[in-house]
Amino acid sequence: MPAATSTYVVELTPVGKAAVAVVLVAGPDAMRAVDECFTALSGRQIREAPVARIILGRWGGPDGEELLVCRRAIDQVEVHCHGGTAAVRSVIERLCERGCKPTSWHDWLLRADSDPIRAAAQIALADAPTARTAAILLDQYHGALTAMIRRAIDAADSGRWPAAMDSLDALLKHRATGMHLTSPWQVVIAGPPNVGKSSLLNALIGYQRAIVCDLPGTTRDVVGASTAIDGWPIQFSDTAGLHDTRDELESAGIEQATAALASAALVLLVAEPTDGIGHTTSSYSLSRANIDARLPRSVPVVRVHNKIDLLAARDRVALGEQYDVLTSAITGHGIAALIAAIGQSLVSDPPAEGAAVPFAAEQVQRLEMARATVHNRDATAVVASLHPLLSSN
Repeated sequence: MPAATSTYVVELTPVGKAAVAVVLVAGPDAMRAVDECFTALSGRQIREAPVARIILGRWGGPDGEELLVCRRAIDQVEVHCHGGTAAVRSVIERLCERGCKPTSWHDWLLRADSDPIRAAAQIALADAPTARTAAILLDQYHGALTAMIRRAIDAADSGRWPAAMDSLDALLKHRATGMHLTSPWQVVIAGPPNVGKSSLLNALIGYQRAIVCDLPGTTRDVVGASTAIDGWPIQFSDTAGLHDTRDELESAGIEQATAALASAALVLLVAEPTDGIGHTTSSYSLSRANIDARLPRSVPVVRVHNKIDLLAARDRVALGEQYDVLTSAITGHGIAALIAAIGQSLVSDPPAEGAAVPFAAEQVQRLEMARATVHNRDATAVVASLHPLLSSN
């Protein structure tokens, strides 16, 4: 950890969300600042207490709030007080009056840890929505990403260019997954009106999130719902039916649907009801080419035929060759297969345990820069691209 020149005060617990709040005082003047604010019942000063000893006393004088302090290191003290906003603010204000500088716990970690990747992983862990994504971030906290980057630098420094390229390829292999360890994949459910998109959303997430009605065009706004599939965070968006219309309200809904499609990581394209041999039964019929033209390029699409409970078994066989999944949101048929298809489409090759996975935009950008310079066999450029990821100096 780099030597600190200032003494900081950091609120470690969420604001107003804990029965007990923890405030960290860290830096060369931490002991002095706390001793000037805290009176131990034992009469001893904090600087005299052994590390990890919990001490009961009062903050702000003999009549002040009763709380606990604990010396965590030679230059770090934790103050454990009531979790209310006013109590925490009082503790921080007294410390600031004695020269401490307030900072967020994010900035404190980035400033205090000599390994920027480890600090960033610790920050990201607080926002990990699933156990699977948290496990991948924990691997990076324990050094998986740092070690692989050092391996790439060592290979470039020694002129082992194939090894350097292999290391960078391995680092970039899971970049898409890494960028979704704290933010969900955007999965958009799209298609013509009255194909059961809202019913499909409800079936996928397991509860009634969207209003379902036989009347076409029920969905006007984009309806979102969060869940997890195979441990990956997903944000579903149920959209207005795609069709040609002159109705102002319907047009506004279709514009929102088009905007949602533009930011999608995956599209579930739900087909119009058919009679089993491709003849549509809807008055909102659009050609497949017309629908496909509205989809963003390079975004994977899972083609779904819903409402197969309305079809005879013999008709389903023919449809199975035209669509990726056949479903019935009403009976639940095909929902498990659709969930599996979503997971496979988003993460077809998940990272192994302990794999190096970049999880921040800057990490990916610098790895891509380094990979480009490997082709020129320029070790200086490779190191210049990667070194900022390993050191804040």
